[in-house]
This record gives sequence, structure tokens and C-alpha cells, in this order.
Amino acid sequence: MDIQYLMRQARKLEKAMAEAREQLGGLAVEAESGGGLVRVAMNGKCEVTRLTIDPAALGARPGLAIDPAERAMLEDLVTAAVNAAVERARAAADAHLEKATGGIKVPGMGG
Repeated sequence: MDIQYLMRQARKLEKAMAEAREQLGGLAVEAESGGGLVRVAMNGKCEVTRLTIDPAALGARPGLAIDPAERAMLEDLVTAAVNAAVERARAAADAHLEKATGGIKVPGMGG
């Protein structure tokens, strides 16, 4: 077994992983809940990049306060949308990293 060859391959893999991690910020996923009333956009690093709440989700009219029950429902919808976006971002990140490593499973790097 050629140790020098293995070391070169390890360096190549390390470089590919570093480049893939950098590119995760450019991946974009979106998720929604409540039939589209709440939408969340997230990058491959699982960072929320945009949160949109349709005014219809609030049920508020000018001069009227939002009912606490509606607020609780909205919080549940936001939570569901964020969790769905995280799942999609992780799946996209795993697929991206698998492609970058040529299908080699690297411990601690998803999959």
C-alpha cells in the first residue's frame, strides 16, 4: 500500500470537503406551512434567510389586536415551517456533500 498516494488522496478529499462546506451557504431551500401562510427560506448551513407571513395568517384588521389563540397558531405554523426548511436544507447539504466526495461516506459529515 502506497502511503504517499493515500496522503495525497486524503488531502484531495479534505480540500473537496472544505470547498463543499463553503458552497453550502449558496444552497437554497424553501418550506411552508398552513397552506402557504408561512414560508421560510434557508441556506444549506441551516440558516433562515427569509421568513414571510401572509397577512391573512394574522386575521388582524386595522385597529384590532390579534387574538392570543391566533398568535399561538401562528407560532405553531412558524415552527412547522422552520422545521420543514431545516429538514430540506439538511437533505440538500447531504446530497451536495455526497456529490463532492464522490459518494464516500465521511464520518461526521451527514448521511
